[in-house]
Amino acid sequence: MKVVLDITRLLRRSSQSTPTGIDRVEMAYVRHLLDSPRYHGEVAFVARMRATSWYLNVDTVASLIDTMALRWKWSEARITRRELANIEGFLGVASASLTSLKAGSPPGSAVPNVGVKGKRLFSPMNLLPFVRRPRLSRGAVYLNVSHEGLKTAGSVQRHGLRPVYLVHDLIPITHPEYVRPGEDKLHEVRMQTVLGSGKAIVCNSQHTLEQLKQFAARIEMPMPDSIVCPLGIEEEFGTEDNEISVSHPFFLAVGTIEPRKNHLVLLHAWRHLVEKLGPSAPKLVIVGRRGWENENVIDIIERCQGLGGHVMECNRLPDVHLRWLMKRARAVLFPSFAEGYGLPLFEALALRVPVICSNLKTFIEVAGPVPHYLDPIDGLGWARLIEEYAKPDSKLRESQIRQLALIKVPRWADHFAAIDQIIDSVAAPSPAKSTRQIALGGTTRGAEPVVAQSVAMVRQ
Repeated sequence: MKVVLDITRLLRRSSQSTPTGIDRVEMAYVRHLLDSPRYHGEVAFVARMRATSWYLNVDTVASLIDTMALRWKWSEARITRRELANIEGFLGVASASLTSLKAGSPPGSAVPNVGVKGKRLFSPMNLLPFVRRPRLSRGAVYLNVSHEGLKTAGSVQRHGLRPVYLVHDLIPITHPEYVRPGEDKLHEVRMQTVLGSGKAIVCNSQHTLEQLKQFAARIEMPMPDSIVCPLGIEEEFGTEDNEISVSHPFFLAVGTIEPRKNHLVLLHAWRHLVEKLGPSAPKLVIVGRRGWENENVIDIIERCQGLGGHVMECNRLPDVHLRWLMKRARAVLFPSFAEGYGLPLFEALALRVPVICSNLKTFIEVAGPVPHYLDPIDGLGWARLIEEYAKPDSKLRESQIRQLALIKVPRWADHFAAIDQIIDSVAAPSPAKSTRQIALGGTTRGAEPVVAQSVAMVRQ
């Protein structure tokens, strides 16, 4: 057996109605391993339950994943016509502009229940044939792409696996103020496991890799072979539609409402714009579920009378409607204080929609010179730039649109083309070539990594 993917996180979150970014990444890996001919008969899936790692029936995993994907799609599509009509009314667009779009709604109100599939997955009939699998899988490549279950590498070592870890970010370590108490110490343990047992480490950005190297130096642990491999975005975020304007300019903010996403700077900027421009001020649609410690943001959204007609919160929105809004927004806004990557930013760029974002190293690395960058605490700067982009003849916006026409964003096919090479090199290491040399044509230990096709974005 060649590859073992840990899907503990997907199973743990299988009852959730919507996925997180990491959920989507792990789902993409499952799909790739199931669909790629190179892994037929050579892939296994494991999950930890009650301190035991279980090898799972591949066909049952495939069925469960299909059900989960359908559940996420249908749960998302359960937004009501009234909710969509409220967005139409808020933006002043024609009735049925959003309600007429097909979002793959389920028949009636039914949403697939994964409980039955999960019980079948862990039934004796499915588990018993795989009890001896650890012995058969010795030497296989173990993939963990979710940060899940990294408190110890004991199980991986006992089974003789060769671990490859995908590191999304070190935010709990570098910015503990934006996570729950104790998460920083837990993440340190995770990263120690990654450094101590990994045969190869995949980072989603050069910035993430640099932070991991700094952490390794601080705790005096050596760095395993490591590469930068940008994540992909779904093919649905294409460029087939031309930009269509709406009568009243609006902007879009996409992301969970939590302190790290810095919605406060936008709300204060909008208060300033409304006071200055009155009814002609642009509008803001905030798309994202409510996270934690967001009371001050929610208070402003719900209680600030001056913003009532200019700011709208939308906790759930199907992709088809999100794409519709993105294509018509004057820009998509990302004022975050810290990010590991930022898939929504890529989705906006893939649609050729202007982006205004924080001047984070991660954003600058993955998006290059195309977006307009601002300090996340420069409230007046955000207000001035939003006012400029709202103008129908904005020169700054026109300039970014011209640059957007020249870029190519990474797709999952690009990501997995590199991952397949990494798996091959870890499964059959050669003394003459290291993991990074085979995958990306660079050097390994003791040298800066070379990123395939630049870092996450290449010129056509």
